[in-house]
Order: sequence, then C-alpha cells, then structure tokens
Amino acid sequence: MKYLLVFWFLISATFSYANIIIEGPCAYELQWIDGEWHLELKNNYVFPPTLDGCYLQCNAGYSYFNSISFPSPGLTVVTKEDLIDPLELDPEYDEIVLGWDGQYGGYPSCFVYYGNSHYSMSPLEGESLVRKPFLDPVLPLAGHFYCRDNSPTMGQYNDNIGFTGTFSGNVINEQGAPLPGAVIEYYPPLGANQIFTNSDGEFSQEMNTVRYDILVKYDEVTYIDTTICVAPDSNTVCTFVLPIASTSPYLPELSKAKLSNYPNPFNPSTKIQYSFSQNVSKTIIEIFNSKGQIVKTIQCIGEPSDELQEVTWNGLDNSGNSVASGVYYARLKGDGIILKESKMLLLK
Repeated sequence: MKYLLVFWFLISATFSYANIIIEGPCAYELQWIDGEWHLELKNNYVFPPTLDGCYLQCNAGYSYFNSISFPSPGLTVVTKEDLIDPLELDPEYDEIVLGWDGQYGGYPSCFVYYGNSHYSMSPLEGESLVRKPFLDPVLPLAGHFYCRDNSPTMGQYNDNIGFTGTFSGNVINEQGAPLPGAVIEYYPPLGANQIFTNSDGEFSQEMNTVRYDILVKYDEVTYIDTTICVAPDSNTVCTFVLPIASTSPYLPELSKAKLSNYPNPFNPSTKIQYSFSQNVSKTIIEIFNSKGQIVKTIQCIGEPSDELQEVTWNGLDNSGNSVASGVYYARLKGDGIILKESKMLLLK
C-alpha cells in the first residue's frame, strides 16, 4: 500500500507544481454560504485579465465563465452565477478542474479534490477549504492539498490561521502497557513522516486539517493501517492497541532516564547530559530538526548509570555542515527504544 501511496503523491506533486507554472485560474479557497458555493480564484498570468476563456468542470458538468474582470495578479471570488451554464457543486463529494484556453490549449491549471474523493475533507458550516502546501521532509517535492479552515477569508490573502489541529493519543499493548518508541507514519505529504511515542507511550503532533493515512509500527513491524481526520483547532485523540504480549524488560525504568543540555539556548555548541539505568547494549543520541529530519547521530560511551554523562554537540550535521538557527530535539535511544527527549534552541 505504501508504494501505491508514494506513486499517487508523485502524481499529485506533479500537478501541484503544474498549478504554479501552468497559466490559468487557480483556486485558493472554497466556501458554501447559504447552500451556494463561492470560489476564490487567483490569476496565474491570464492575459488579458478576464475570465473570458476560463472554465470550470465538476461532477455536474462543464462550463466557461462569463467575460468579467479578473484582477492580475490579485484574487476574485466567483459563484455559479459567473458561469455561462450555472453548475451546482456537491459539498460532500466533488472534483473540480479549472483551466484556460490560453497558451496551453485548455490544459487544466488547477485541480480541487474534496469530500470523499481525496485527502481534503468537506468543510462544515462556517468553514472553508484553503489551498496549502505540504513540504516533504525528505524528498525535494511539495504537494498542495485543501485544508478545512474555520476562519474563512474569501477574497483576501491572510489565510494563516484556522487550518491546523492536533493529533494525539497513545500506543499500548494488549495488556494496556505503554509502548515507548512506537512509530506512527502519516501521509500526506510524501516520504516517511513519523511521530514517535515517548516513554509513556504517548504522542502529540500539530498537523494540517486533512485526512491522513496512518501506519502504526513497533519494532519495524506494521500492526495498524487506518485513516484519521484532523479537524481545525481540535484535538483528534486515538488509542492504538497492538497485539503484542510483552514489551521491553526495562519498560518500568524508562521514566528514570534523564536528558538535558546547557547552555540552552546555545551558539555554537552545547553539552548534552544524560543518564540511564537500563541494561542496554547500544545507546545513541539523535538530534533532529522541527521537520523530523535527523541531522546528527552521536554514539554514547559509558555503562548504564544513574550518574550524569556528557557529550558535546557543536551544531554540525552528520556531513560536517553547520545547521541553521532554530528548534532542535535530542532523543536518547537504547536498543532502538526512545528513553528520553529534550528540546534545544540554536540561536546564531
């Protein structure tokens, strides 16, 4: 399934980039008001700047717009009355195609999927759908998806709030014991976007408000393949129960691990202090950025002990390059299990 998803996202990313370079109208926001749809369009180099030659296609049919003013490069809001043949959009399930009979001979310039047809969800009363990019943490690609937004701003550019929510919960075994170090992979965007459970088997992540495919893994085995919907300014809580009879023998001791750094904030280096009493054979400290990308891996030297031990991070990644200013996280792991996490701030 994962490979099919990656293939689909490659296609979606291609269309997303096409929305940037292909001339024609591009949809930035969609809202229903009193049962009627309103669509915010941006002019992508349509000249002369009118809706003449621009068209909309949906499940109900196909129609050109009336010849009305289309600001360039500004925004305009249109309704079915601006179409030569007024078309009704289905708020629960529809696919919209926009295009222009310009340089590319009617090639679609924008695709809008929502409802049950894609990762975007139908907006509720008082909400809209806003076009937002999903940047991949590994691959140099970006896909655009339409997020539910509870602060519509039709005809304005300030769509910067109201389209994120929280996905949180815990991962436990059949006996109810927490599973630290469990991995929750989510799509979109492309790549392996991962959330890790802490020492109490809990996780929390702020995410854009779309539908996600979720894979829950433990010890490199996938146990759950499901879907979640993240609503704006809300907390989507899930408990994942994995069919595992037992967990790590040192699970009760995980909370005793310590991890901190000083100075914090720091520039250019910081000392990372840690301690752990678990009998583990391989202990490392992973440093990753706010996108979840691992930038540095440090091997821990020393036997398990309650006494603090110390390593230094000089602000370089695994390739020896200086990392940018920002928030970073240190993760203490033993035998692949997360023992402790700590936040650091690099200021240059």
